[in-house]
Amino acid sequence: MRASLFVCSATLALGAVASSHAQPPPSGRAQAPVGVGGRSPKAPRPQAQVTATTPAAAGPRLTARAPDAMLAAQRARAISPDEASALAAMATIEHLADTTTAGLAERTLGDLAKSHPSAELRAEAALAVRRLSAEEGTAAALAPAHALGVLTNLVVVGPFRDTGGGVLTREGPEKQKDFGFPSGSYSWGVFQVGERPVLPVHADARGVPLDLYVHPRKESCTYLATKLVVDRERPLTLRLAAAGQARLTFDGVVLAHSDEVHESALFDRIAASVRAKAGPHLVSAKVCSGALDDDGRVRLRLTDERGEPVALPTSADLTGVPELDEAGTRALAMKPVDTALARAMRVTAKSPTDSLLSAIVLGTLAGADDKKSPRVPGLLDTYVRADLPADALALAAWVSPFGANRSGWLGQARARAQEKGDAEALGFVERRLVAERLKNAHGDWAAALVRTAKLEQDTDDEAVMLRAEAKRILGTDALVTEALRDMAARIGPRLQTVPDLLLRRASTLAQTHDRALYLRIREELARRGDRGSETVQAAGVRGKEPLVRAARAALEGGAQDDDQVLEVADELLHAGHAAEAAEAFKAAIGFSPNRPEAYAGLSQALALSGAGAAKAGEHTALLARARALAPGEARIRAELELRAKAGAVAGREDEKYLVSSETLLARRRGVTADVADRELHWMRAVVMHPDRRVSQLIHYGREIVVAPRTQDELFEDIPQEGDIVEILRARVHRKDGTVALPAEEHNEGARPRIRWPDLYPGDSVEVAVRTWTSGPVGGRGDAPYYFLDYAGAPSTHPLLYNEVVVDSPKATPIYVDVLRPGQHKREERDEGDRHVVRLVWDKPVVVPDEPLSPAMSEVLPLIVGSTFHTWDDFRRWYREAVRGFTEPDEQVRRLALELTKGKTTRDAKLRAIFDFVADDIRYVNYVSGEWWLPNRPQQLLARREGDCDDKAILLITLLKVIGIEAQEVMVQTRLTGMPSVLATKNAAVPMFDHGIAFLPGPNGGTYLDATSPESRVGPLPSMDARAPAVRLDGTGGPVFLPSSSPDDHGSTVSWTIAINAEGGAEIEGEERHRGDGGFWLRTNLTQKDARAQYVEGSLVGPWVSQVEVDKNIAFRGDLANGEAEVKYKAKSMAYARREQSELVVPLSASIPLASQIAPLVTRTLPVVLPPHMAPNHQKRTTRLVAPPGMRFVAPPPGGREAGGEFGHAELTLTRDPRDPRVLVAKRTVVLDQSVIPPEKYPAWRAFIQRVDALMHKTVRIERGGK
Repeated sequence: MRASLFVCSATLALGAVASSHAQPPPSGRAQAPVGVGGRSPKAPRPQAQVTATTPAAAGPRLTARAPDAMLAAQRARAISPDEASALAAMATIEHLADTTTAGLAERTLGDLAKSHPSAELRAEAALAVRRLSAEEGTAAALAPAHALGVLTNLVVVGPFRDTGGGVLTREGPEKQKDFGFPSGSYSWGVFQVGERPVLPVHADARGVPLDLYVHPRKESCTYLATKLVVDRERPLTLRLAAAGQARLTFDGVVLAHSDEVHESALFDRIAASVRAKAGPHLVSAKVCSGALDDDGRVRLRLTDERGEPVALPTSADLTGVPELDEAGTRALAMKPVDTALARAMRVTAKSPTDSLLSAIVLGTLAGADDKKSPRVPGLLDTYVRADLPADALALAAWVSPFGANRSGWLGQARARAQEKGDAEALGFVERRLVAERLKNAHGDWAAALVRTAKLEQDTDDEAVMLRAEAKRILGTDALVTEALRDMAARIGPRLQTVPDLLLRRASTLAQTHDRALYLRIREELARRGDRGSETVQAAGVRGKEPLVRAARAALEGGAQDDDQVLEVADELLHAGHAAEAAEAFKAAIGFSPNRPEAYAGLSQALALSGAGAAKAGEHTALLARARALAPGEARIRAELELRAKAGAVAGREDEKYLVSSETLLARRRGVTADVADRELHWMRAVVMHPDRRVSQLIHYGREIVVAPRTQDELFEDIPQEGDIVEILRARVHRKDGTVALPAEEHNEGARPRIRWPDLYPGDSVEVAVRTWTSGPVGGRGDAPYYFLDYAGAPSTHPLLYNEVVVDSPKATPIYVDVLRPGQHKREERDEGDRHVVRLVWDKPVVVPDEPLSPAMSEVLPLIVGSTFHTWDDFRRWYREAVRGFTEPDEQVRRLALELTKGKTTRDAKLRAIFDFVADDIRYVNYVSGEWWLPNRPQQLLARREGDCDDKAILLITLLKVIGIEAQEVMVQTRLTGMPSVLATKNAAVPMFDHGIAFLPGPNGGTYLDATSPESRVGPLPSMDARAPAVRLDGTGGPVFLPSSSPDDHGSTVSWTIAINAEGGAEIEGEERHRGDGGFWLRTNLTQKDARAQYVEGSLVGPWVSQVEVDKNIAFRGDLANGEAEVKYKAKSMAYARREQSELVVPLSASIPLASQIAPLVTRTLPVVLPPHMAPNHQKRTTRLVAPPGMRFVAPPPGGREAGGEFGHAELTLTRDPRDPRVLVAKRTVVLDQSVIPPEKYPAWRAFIQRVDALMHKTVRIERGGK
């Protein structure tokens, strides 16, 4: 039975076709695709809507209600003379194999292998037959594979770290030209790399499973090579099928390569013809995986020029193979050859619909789309906009890689099928919808559709399975039992013919509910070719002999990845067969020598079997190797220390920087009233290991001054600065000299914890931890590596000693820089091929603990380390990582043209696209499969959600379509407020929390932040203004974003307040906000039902007590320059207070400004105002109306306070000369400077106090007047 090529659904293979490692689509309401049209920015007349050029051709059906019928329809399509249609049909047939009658897909493809007119497609069909054969993974598969030209005698060399050069980089045996010397070693760090033979049974039609032979494989490159012996001079065509990126080489000469990252390797993707002389030749392939997972298969094949297979001898002994020099390269007669897959994928938006559909199916079902810059979403978008029958739309929906599009298009296909009376297409769509609902665990919804679709009347295997799954997912024991009973009734008389998927689903339930049925099913699956770890697990129930026999079959070809091999070995070990388990772990080491579990398991198996006990140090060596590969595994470390003699196990090299407890305790100063605790010692040793993993050893001691008051405070805040953390020391030094251990210590996994016993003033705690990155740093899918350290602390938590050590290879250094170093010691030395930097502060800086202070990075000595020396180094890394992300596909082009349709100016087009990205793409911090990198535009358009840099990438891509070139900008916002980190000279530390776009142009260009659904083209949000940023298309270091004016952010408010005799008031308010103010209004007032709460709590409540806001609130959020306007009415029961016969009316908020932002008389550190306070303006005009029979007394004087660079304030109070009952108060407060240095603090504080004195006034209302 073939390995699963795609995870189509969590429950059903026909449920939905998606990339096997793609992140699951979100559940929820489907969004229908948007229609398209528009005017090209450069064309003199409107462009036509981008759709396929011809309607769907009449011909064989594409779908059917039942899988067997659909397979028959695809068979009719597969015999088409159009090779793209035929190849796509073959991929579909192979994909249907799991859900159709057993053997039907294999027989159908077998017929095609004999009858198709194209020799190349006959061979592809024959290879598909072999992939589905139960013989694959056994010796019986070798002869058929050889007859098809598959090269089965191979060596594998890898992994090599992909540092950016990809498949074109020559490394290892290719660089050193020593393929013929199998003893060569290309190891890096702890990862062993050398030539290892591939079992011939693994080099079958499916391709060599790199997941079995290569670890770690993500973002790595691997070579596969063989010695081909040619009998006579002849033309040969070499063909390569491979996931990832691929390159094909003959005698050291590159024949062809592909930078596209494919997910699967069903069909040959690149080929070349060579004129080969008689004798031995070196045939090799280099494949590189990306940050996103792929199925890791590689197949080399040989044919003649017509595409007929050629079977020639090959050998894994590469001795004597030639590797041509430059002259030999010129003499080699060669030419690239287009494969059927390459020709089928070469389509555009204007290609016929049949060609589009073939490319779509091959891109998804055959995994032939470029995962780095996918085209299938755009092709799908174009295809579904043609005038398609329900049948074609249903197939397109089924293969869509995105859940939102899939459900929306399935809904359209259902309606179309009902309208046209296409029962087959309707049945297919309804079953796919049931499967979608099952996948998303919507059991009730799925069960309802089962009844609506009348699946109870269908008797085929898939219908039985869908009905059973609809019962199972509801979760009750009775329904689960009934589901199993239904599947068992179907399987009973048809065990050898029911689909594989039905057997696997029944097996899962039967394992816990019906052991006899479970064993019958597992035996049948084994007969069909499933010889992996699950079959071994089932065989263990029958005893040792069946278990060992199944394990041997798995190790000899049945297991297809290293996880399965380890599971087989663990099964043997847990069953008590230690000797056999030891052999299995040895096989695992042979397959994949870089898996720590294999070495730890072998040590355990040898210990239980007694074998190897006489060999001194064998267990220690195995455990040491396991610990080197998995440094964070506390159990391995503990066993290693337990087995070794006292003192025999040396600590890691970085442990020489640990100091004795006495050294720490000598710094204790006792209990004083001015601190909460005291950091006695802090040491950080950062080590870049040869394999590019980074460890940090952190050793610190802390003196307790204020005892913990709650149980939560007894948990230690362990530094979590790596993916893996191991605790080396944890102890309490009591004041009386005794030592206590933690009450609780958890030392496994990524989040260990320490809970102390009760701590008392005068006690000291000592902790040493080592953190590790989970793998080598520097990958494109990994976050850039850097660290920060501070040689100082605030006065309430003083630090008495600080030390930082950085130890890295000269070839892959960690660059170190120090800002504001102060008095310290710096030592630098070379130790062999490594460079060590040691920084020591015997008297670290202590700064006051003051409110509104800058981050510690801005006032203390700052130590930074990074793998990037300069910002240009970082830009090169990032550009390579996102290469192709902003290339518009058909969907993006169509959308951009539609959004700008009817827009005649550049600004109008820009605003239309900006507003779409801001409003239609919901902000969700959705992490991509490449972790630190943004998601691709196709993912945002499908999900309609993304975070800041995702939206920036989409905005840039859409603007490119209309001829506007924009750039990505990474920003460290004022919310993070650590600009010094970006200002270091000897190390580039990419510490960013935001991503926006930049539009080059006059006056320094324009920055565009479309992150929020309420963003608009206009002033930058205040969190961006004055923030440091790096333009990724620029050069040099960081820049500071434009310094917004106070006029850009703030509000203009107009109130009319009618006061009654009891002090209550009726308020009519009108407010216009701009910049951040407009953003917050749009954020909180767009939804009508939420308006009253926000107006009451944020706009009126801070000024008026006991307020009630009328729910009828008018709001406009689409004013020019991002402004927003709100109008409301409110009532207050206590606006004015009564003093005898007079009313006293306050003119300001109750809390003075100085108490909020300037409470200290003097300061040592700068004041950093939050973004919403500066730069900002607040203008308020209040028209007060006294009660009838009362009037305002003479108001106090107003005035103006000029604060210069700090801002200004003004207050005017005037009585209406025509109406003594009316007083108009106009107040303006403008704050400009957001960072106040200490030397300017007294002047600034005096200004704030004068503003308070000016604004905090009251007016009186007395009896009298008309």
